[in-house]
Amino acid sequence: MSGLDSILNRQQPSAWDRFTSSPLLFLARWVYYTGNGTTPQPPPETDSVRVVCISDTHNTHRAQPALPDGDILIHAGDLTQSGTVEELDDVLAWLAEQPHPHKLFIAGNHDVALASPDIHERIPSGLTYLEDSAAEVSVRGRTLRVYGSPHTPKQGSWPFQYPRLRPTSFSPSSREQANEIWSSIPPATDILITHGPPLAHLDVNNYGCYALLYAVRHIRPRLHVFGHIHGGRGVECVNWDPAQMVYEEICAGRAGWGGLARLLWNRLVTWIWGTGSSQNTDLVNAAAVGGRGIRDEQRKGAIVVQI
Repeated sequence: MSGLDSILNRQQPSAWDRFTSSPLLFLARWVYYTGNGTTPQPPPETDSVRVVCISDTHNTHRAQPALPDGDILIHAGDLTQSGTVEELDDVLAWLAEQPHPHKLFIAGNHDVALASPDIHERIPSGLTYLEDSAAEVSVRGRTLRVYGSPHTPKQGSWPFQYPRLRPTSFSPSSREQANEIWSSIPPATDILITHGPPLAHLDVNNYGCYALLYAVRHIRPRLHVFGHIHGGRGVECVNWDPAQMVYEEICAGRAGWGGLARLLWNRLVTWIWGTGSSQNTDLVNAAAVGGRGIRDEQRKGAIVVQI
């Protein structure tokens, strides 16, 4: 198994493994998630937008469960396995066949063909490809601003990668490539599509990117769709309260046992008085394949959220 495959296909470790690996992280996760409503609550049906999210199909698109109906279809990369033009043509034809009014996608590290600008001319009409770029979609009078980027921390020689940033040395003013990529996200973004996850959320053993987390924390889009880490599939709602920030800093190695004490205090305050935050973000790891090892024999289909 390659180094990248071992990360992407890593399964959630057992509770004992998590505790023995890092008692601090184990306790921080327990405190943060206990009593924390991380499941998104659907908005009122009158004007909600139904978003169908899928990622990491890796050539299994025609073997996946049928996509649910929705207003917007998003594919967050790794449409292909080997990244050939033939693979890309087939999955793009499949996307074009879908009935959703708005269909947007980005590349993943496996989608080698999309690294060539000439290939973009093969994208069927009706599909919107985002590569460090933005688009607007209108649904029943609502205009949503969408931004997409394919980049992930470097592992192997795949395209669309940047050197992995050490969270403990992160500075928002540094000129590291990760900073330059994620600081380019427009501040008024409603839906963010990236191939990889932010650190500390739906990323298994903190394999997400801290620079991306920092950007999402400041932009606070209504929805962030990603994949890449197959074992992290799921949905989480974050509300950007102080407890969340302390938890993320512990996961990043930027806070220690003192951080755990602050997390306990902030969680207690939240339990008693609420978050006081009205700006939530739904995080969706929509990886559609999974299973033990590198076989990825499971076909998990899309995830639907309403915003």
